[in-house]
Amino acid sequence: MSLRAVSAAAPGAAAKIRAAMRRDGLAVVDGLFPKPLLKKLRDSVLKRHESGELRRRGLVRDIAGRYAAVIPFEGPFLDKRFYANSKVLKAMAALLGPDFCIGSLETVISLPGAYRQHLHIDSPIRFDTAIGKGKRRWRGDLTDLPPYAVTLCVPLVDLSEENGATALWPGSHKTALRPTPPSDAAIRRGFPEEHMVGPVGRCFFFDFRTFHCGMPNYTREPRPILMFVFTRSWYRDPNLTDVYPSVVVEKRRLKKMPEAHRKLFLLSPASRRPVWS
Repeated sequence: MSLRAVSAAAPGAAAKIRAAMRRDGLAVVDGLFPKPLLKKLRDSVLKRHESGELRRRGLVRDIAGRYAAVIPFEGPFLDKRFYANSKVLKAMAALLGPDFCIGSLETVISLPGAYRQHLHIDSPIRFDTAIGKGKRRWRGDLTDLPPYAVTLCVPLVDLSEENGATALWPGSHKTALRPTPPSDAAIRRGFPEEHMVGPVGRCFFFDFRTFHCGMPNYTREPRPILMFVFTRSWYRDPNLTDVYPSVVVEKRRLKKMPEAHRKLFLLSPASRRPVWS
């Protein structure tokens, strides 16, 4: 990986992350979470994986030999250093403005033998207009539209070329919302390919519009990562229309949180209030 990582503890880290995201649609950050906490998160995810719970609950999508499953906010995931990490919240406020919330928390498990994914983006928005049973695409250029959804990728093991790094194409987020989206070949010709590798503790942010794919897992071990998505409050991820809820927290636990933190769980059913009683 040739990209320089931002230290989460450095002065002005949020501004540096915002600058990298504007330029590349991608920012690599070291030291966001304490390693003992990451170990607890890893142990929890692998226990759920090994027991088969993640697949049994049905919150799963198969992706080229890997699968994704929603993770509830309980146990170590309710640690404030994770769900309300001050460095993460400052970065998200800089990227999405003050009105943002958690869009989803998933783990992606790359199984032994997982193969390279297709090149893709995580749900663009084109402001299509419905006309009868069809749609008419808005033909304007939206390349300067600020981000509406950002993924914080938290690897739970060391990432290498052997166990399934994530490949991203920095700068490609500026092309996703052109009147005519680019082809895979155009992305590969026009932008460098960067593989996110490094030790546990190195995380990366990427814009939903940045082209990326998962790389093969040549090892005999599963490779767990967390995909922690934050969105502007009005945005809903169409990829999750068949997964409800995408933000899982018990009401009694939500009530115990500080009010500022409860706002993060806007999309959780636990945040809903009855209109009629």
